Amino acid sequence: MLRQSSPAYFGGCVKSEELKVQQRTDTDESPLDATPDDLLLISGFDREKQIPVTVEPGPNDLQTVQQVITESPASALIKPMGLVIAPSRDARYKPSPELTKAVLDRIAERTVLARAKSSTLVLVAHPDDEAIGAGGLLAGMPDAVIAHVTDGAPRDDKYAQAKGFPTRESYARARRREVVNALAHVGITPERCRGLGYVDGEASLQLIELVFDVADLMNEVRPEIVITHPYEGGHSDHDATAFAVHLACGVLRRDNVPTPLVLELTSYHNFSGQRRVFSFLPFLGTDSRTIQLTENEKILKSRMYGEFLSQKVCLERFPIAIERFRPAPRYQFTAAPHEGPLDYERYCTVISGAEWRDNAGKALQTLRTRRRRFVQALGLTGSAMRILG
Repeated sequence: MLRQSSPAYFGGCVKSEELKVQQRTDTDESPLDATPDDLLLISGFDREKQIPVTVEPGPNDLQTVQQVITESPASALIKPMGLVIAPSRDARYKPSPELTKAVLDRIAERTVLARAKSSTLVLVAHPDDEAIGAGGLLAGMPDAVIAHVTDGAPRDDKYAQAKGFPTRESYARARRREVVNALAHVGITPERCRGLGYVDGEASLQLIELVFDVADLMNEVRPEIVITHPYEGGHSDHDATAFAVHLACGVLRRDNVPTPLVLELTSYHNFSGQRRVFSFLPFLGTDSRTIQLTENEKILKSRMYGEFLSQKVCLERFPIAIERFRPAPRYQFTAAPHEGPLDYERYCTVISGAEWRDNAGKALQTLRTRRRRFVQALGLTGSAMRILG
């Protein structure tokens, strides 16, 4: 798969500036809400239409969803695997607070996820992001699928050499070994650990291709729940991953393919000039759930951290006692996630926040305006040539 080249990933200086968190509401203008044919960014469940089950769910289907169906008054909003959810063409659906609370409550209980099988997909930017954001939760989900957008190695060899590896490729192989060994502690086998192969720091340079790679993966795995990054300016690859998940859901819904409920794990972002971890950037109307890990879960998560030898210093800033999750809000990807400098703008030399948003706007425009069945935009290759209509 061809990847574009770019300069080294990190560099520059640290700035400190008071940030004001941008408060947004459900009335925010969306670049995809303009016409009836626009894609939906976030999947959801139709209140009005009762779609018949086309596949009989098996005993290993995700218990979180099944228990919500039987125990929650919001049962009409969520269905077992096998549904084809008819998309609304003119607005993005936002699940009700009752539904999201019920799902988050089940997530917090964790034991109901023990038989999740492949109906849960954890899709993150780098090897180790799943351990940081959901290592304790994964202890009860040995059959979940874990996917990484990048291989964890920046293009410039000097970053690999600073870690003790001669080349970028050898560094990428080491990061793959580390994550496979880490996931083994929670019972996740190597074949359930996927990699999309993008270069660390460059996912936002190929957003269209990434959207279709993620859509292909979702179409293969058919998850009921996807857990991914928030859009908050912490890392350009994190934001690119969030963008790709939301847009991939829209692509699949246009093809009447079952799409998942999207949840978020915590990453990090710039807050008042400091990097803040294990907290979400505030978003009005969005509920989150904090999980206090058990002693056994903390031991397993600590062992996972111990496998990431090349990331030892980085992981020291991330505690292991808690994890937080929330439903993905309705983002406006062409607007900055907050005022002031983004966290990656303090270090990144590949792309600025303004350039990231420009790339996102171009990708949204391409997805929105292409009327032919196949997208074949200039510079796109391989999986970026995909069925849209």
